[in-house]
Amino acid sequence: MLILRYSARELLRHPIRSGLAILGVAVACAMLLDMLMLGGGLNSSFESLLTTAGYELRVAPAGTLPFDTGATISGLQDVRDGMQSLEEIDGVAPVLGANLLLEAAGSPRVFVLGVDPADQGIYRLELGGEPGSAAPGETGIVIDRELAGLGLAIGDTMTLRAPGSFADARSRSGRFMVVGVADFLYSSVGERSAAVSIGTLAAITGQADQASLMMVRLTRGANQEYVVGRLRTDFPGLEIASVGQLVERAAQRLSYFRQLAVILGTVSLIVTTLLIGTIMAISINDRYGTIAALRAIGISRRSLVAAFALESLLLSLAAAAIGLALGLLVAGRLESILSDFPGLPAAIRFFVLEPTRVALAATGVITAGVLAALVPATRAMNAPIATTLHREEP
Repeated sequence: MLILRYSARELLRHPIRSGLAILGVAVACAMLLDMLMLGGGLNSSFESLLTTAGYELRVAPAGTLPFDTGATISGLQDVRDGMQSLEEIDGVAPVLGANLLLEAAGSPRVFVLGVDPADQGIYRLELGGEPGSAAPGETGIVIDRELAGLGLAIGDTMTLRAPGSFADARSRSGRFMVVGVADFLYSSVGERSAAVSIGTLAAITGQADQASLMMVRLTRGANQEYVVGRLRTDFPGLEIASVGQLVERAAQRLSYFRQLAVILGTVSLIVTTLLIGTIMAISINDRYGTIAALRAIGISRRSLVAAFALESLLLSLAAAAIGLALGLLVAGRLESILSDFPGLPAAIRFFVLEPTRVALAATGVITAGVLAALVPATRAMNAPIATTLHREEP
């Protein structure tokens, strides 16, 4: 308790110096936390997004990303039947995507997904029902919150038409009844999305028996690697990957963010060490005479080093508390900016808050701060007592 009071008193004796040190270390701690969140945030949020729907495999046209081009999987029914014949496969959910125009002021573009309402992993229904729940004689459609914001509600009707990019599509259009409002898992920020039955969308776009993407659900305990290998053999013209493989590919493409996080995180620890080390060195140098006098009356070196380490610990704890709060504030601001990146699903997060990363940032800063104090403290303990006292005499 005596050591604690002594350490706290020494910090309060120089409030400006201590305050500036705390703020400097807090900034370093905030940067470290943000880099730790960024380093693993993209991967974890991407994996979470892919596993949310409960489908372990993705099937797409070879050489392209789903919906990135107009490429589709032809012979959908044969491919689906062939996949479902495997006992390891529990379900296959085909998805067809197309940009259509809403017949309204300004003809806003709507990304429409054709799905099998009984087996889909594209959206989570929030209000209403599936496309097949429309009144007799009506064709149902599920819309997102962006379209609902245009004044559309359950029970309203809307007309969508092809923009002419499909063969014989100029006269193709459809009139739909809104039957539900849903959260579309893969929609980007500001994108307007809707879902109808895959047959309905194929009729509008002229893409019968085709799909842009197929999502495959495996039976419990099925070996993903075996199933992927089997499907690649049976369907060599398709791109087939498990969620784990997709996450690994994404990690390779996003390695820049991890490298940036490692570099800046290391810099923040170096800054913390140098800053606290400098502050403690100045503080200890000012007290060389006091240290020598305490040693002369029998205070052990271990007790004095512990006092300096505790002083640095208090400094680091205060800086870490402020730095963590600052880091979360900055991360939230950066997230709002980066989330507007075009084409990026709104569910993707650059900065993912996890208790382990918060604990790691705080522990790193505190450890660096305490270790930084040991160098000047050890140097002071090794100074000759008599020489030091003589030098300190007025």
